[in-house]
Amino acid sequence: MTAQKKSIFKKLFFIAGIIYSCVYLLACLTPYINPVKFWSLTFLALGFVYLFAGMIVLFLLSLIISRKTSLIFLLIIFAGFQNINSVFGFHSRKEFANEKNENSFRLLSWNVNYFGDCRKENDDPDNIRRQMFEFIQQSNPDVLCFQDFSNIIGKDFYSDINYIKDTLRYPYFYFAIDHTYNQSWAPTQYGSVMFSKFPFSDTGRIRFKGNLSEESFQFATIYFKGRPVKIINAHLHSMGIHAENASPREYNFLAADSGLIFHSSTFRKLKAFDKMHVEQAKLIKTELNKTDKPFIFCGDLNSVPSSFVYQHLSKGLSDAFLSTGFGFGGTYDSISPTLRIDVVLMNEKLKTIQHSSPHLHLSDHYPNLADIQLK
Repeated sequence: MTAQKKSIFKKLFFIAGIIYSCVYLLACLTPYINPVKFWSLTFLALGFVYLFAGMIVLFLLSLIISRKTSLIFLLIIFAGFQNINSVFGFHSRKEFANEKNENSFRLLSWNVNYFGDCRKENDDPDNIRRQMFEFIQQSNPDVLCFQDFSNIIGKDFYSDINYIKDTLRYPYFYFAIDHTYNQSWAPTQYGSVMFSKFPFSDTGRIRFKGNLSEESFQFATIYFKGRPVKIINAHLHSMGIHAENASPREYNFLAADSGLIFHSSTFRKLKAFDKMHVEQAKLIKTELNKTDKPFIFCGDLNSVPSSFVYQHLSKGLSDAFLSTGFGFGGTYDSISPTLRIDVVLMNEKLKTIQHSSPHLHLSDHYPNLADIQLK
């Protein structure tokens, strides 16, 4: 390659790099700017991990093609410091110890996707429902927080509530029923639920405003070592990305939003539901800010860590995965392994001892296990 061609190539590389860097820098703003005001940030937040990877490649290429520009690209990479620290865990990998420390309690947060099939006629050793219960029994949490939970009332169905309460021995539970509908075969209740080996006190729920599907977030207080710990469990509105594959049970719940979910493009759905998530996150954060006791917030955010929603909720709190984990910690069993949309957050009065999110292909979400200690 002649000197002139090399010069032209370097200039084109630099121009392309600057254009790409501008997109990356916009993605670095996602924690700070409400997507309601600038809706395209929703998509940049979802793609931040890949934009970051692209910047790394750009920096490495600049070391070969044009060393003078490499420092510029390196500085641009670090402009995403806030997002990088939110999407990636930097702790060394450690195997989750199944034996619990007597000074800590274990919490499991999981979007259980209705626990699969609870029809008695379909019960067998390979039933997803049985496998999920087996995992719960083996991991032995003290507190269970489930999202996308349903309870079917009928003689042909097993009661998940009764099984967890009586067989798995979680005698205390609080079911925040958000929706009740009559299936052709049996009445069904839907919502979020908490089970515990410790008694509950001060249970309650707060409905999300303007939510067509009438969801809410729930809270309850347990006492561990004589000290109160408030637990908040939430499911932010589903994006309905795979709604075309919804089962009849799921369709009943999605029906209120069917116009948006079934007759809109993916982009329009993401834009509309991200706006809803922001409103829901603000309502939850208001409740968290009023709590002066040790508290844990867990749930399915349907938003990634580089989003405004996650950043707003997690401000001033520690993240169980980021405190002990390594890598991206994806919790959604579809689309991309980088999607960490399920979280366990806590205030400064608690700390995470260990965390695990095993890749079990049972629900469409992976379970979130955390051993937590009072300070």
